[in-house]
Amino acid sequence: MSEKPIARQIAEIGESLKLKDIDKRTIENAKIFMLDTLGCMLSGSQIQSAKSVRAAALNLTNEGEATIFGSGKKTNAMLAALANGTAGHSQDYDDDHREGIQHASVAVLPAVLALAEKHKKSGRDVLLAYIYGSDITIRAGEAFLGTTYYSGWHPTGTCGVFGATGGACKVLGLNADQTTNALGVAGSEAAGLGEFNQAGAWTKRFHAGHSAMGGVLASYMGEQDYFGPATVFEGRHGFLNGFSFKGTKEDPHPEGIYDAAKLTVNFGKKWEMADNSIKLHACCRFSNNLCDCAIDIFKQGCDFNQIESIHADVNQFTEYNLCYPEDLKRHPVNPVNAQFSLFYEIACGLVKGAVLPESFTEQAIKDERIARLSDLITWKVDPEFEAVYPERYPARVTVKTKDGKIYVGEVQYPKGDPEYPATKEEVTFKFLANAANTIGSVKAKRICELVDHIETLENIDELISCMY
Repeated sequence: MSEKPIARQIAEIGESLKLKDIDKRTIENAKIFMLDTLGCMLSGSQIQSAKSVRAAALNLTNEGEATIFGSGKKTNAMLAALANGTAGHSQDYDDDHREGIQHASVAVLPAVLALAEKHKKSGRDVLLAYIYGSDITIRAGEAFLGTTYYSGWHPTGTCGVFGATGGACKVLGLNADQTTNALGVAGSEAAGLGEFNQAGAWTKRFHAGHSAMGGVLASYMGEQDYFGPATVFEGRHGFLNGFSFKGTKEDPHPEGIYDAAKLTVNFGKKWEMADNSIKLHACCRFSNNLCDCAIDIFKQGCDFNQIESIHADVNQFTEYNLCYPEDLKRHPVNPVNAQFSLFYEIACGLVKGAVLPESFTEQAIKDERIARLSDLITWKVDPEFEAVYPERYPARVTVKTKDGKIYVGEVQYPKGDPEYPATKEEVTFKFLANAANTIGSVKAKRICELVDHIETLENIDELISCMY
């Protein structure tokens, strides 16, 4: 490994990076992920958690040069990034990365767009900064080898601020010294507790907005040569050590479980963000595979009224996130509980043949048909599924009906993963469905056109004007 600190290596890559250095597949996929994220920000802007953050931001200042999407109101770039990032994650419908185990786009893109709007940057600038920043976030997550959640951290919050900072620095055109300092600052902004999962609280959604806001602030501090530690990642008291899982009493890892090389190896040559996963179900990614299994069984013709038993085979991480506390997960009392419930997701897929945003309203989660099926579900950790985590998230659902029929749904990769990708047409359909209720179909279709050739735009004024 280079003797240069990791943050310095990342900053030097960013300083010299041009769009021509990035392969066509990454660029085209980035446009797809960008469109998907814009749709999630628009639909999410109408959710109460997003409205609360928007109101809080506007209480601080309702003047500025950056737009809060879905409202048309303006504030400063930091607060716009906060509001738009939180909105984008408010339905848990935004893209994520399998091995990074976090949502990069909703942390990075709001920061990039807010600064690009304020500083009149081009679409090319936006696309380049978005790709660069997303890779930083994803690589930071990959470094923990799928384990940081076990320490109680939510990587969208802890890792997202680094990518938001990198993307923001790229928009501002900072040099390597300034970006290194900014990344050093970002390490002290990294935050995001997993406790939301116990109560079904809204704070998970805030983690994306907080990261975006922190990225804007850190980039401006870097621009002013605020001195941050270059060893922010690998230092003794740095990010990797501080946020890594230290094991259990039975299996201790006092030095922490992480691989620092994940942050730098092939950075600038292999773009991890090109392999983001699109969500086609509005819930935790670790239940999207179970949704696919349940929907497959629905399509096989299984009558949910005749179901006698349901069993799910999963990995340990799915059990950890989606099964406990069992009473709250089996019968969720609020939409976030439902979004992180193995029981609700499977039952919803079996009853409705779809798991869409409208399945996660206060009224929808009271569906007695879903509640009945939830009581029939058992689960166990499959050693073969656990062995391939986090490279893959396989799952299996087995249903037995009262007349003795057996239905099985099994996936190695949920729909939307790189190995089983959502098509551009499917993502466009999802975007239009997400956006239309907020901005209307005319603006929504125009956004599709603008994103499709965003690298040709002299500025993003028209794109922003369509976002409210």
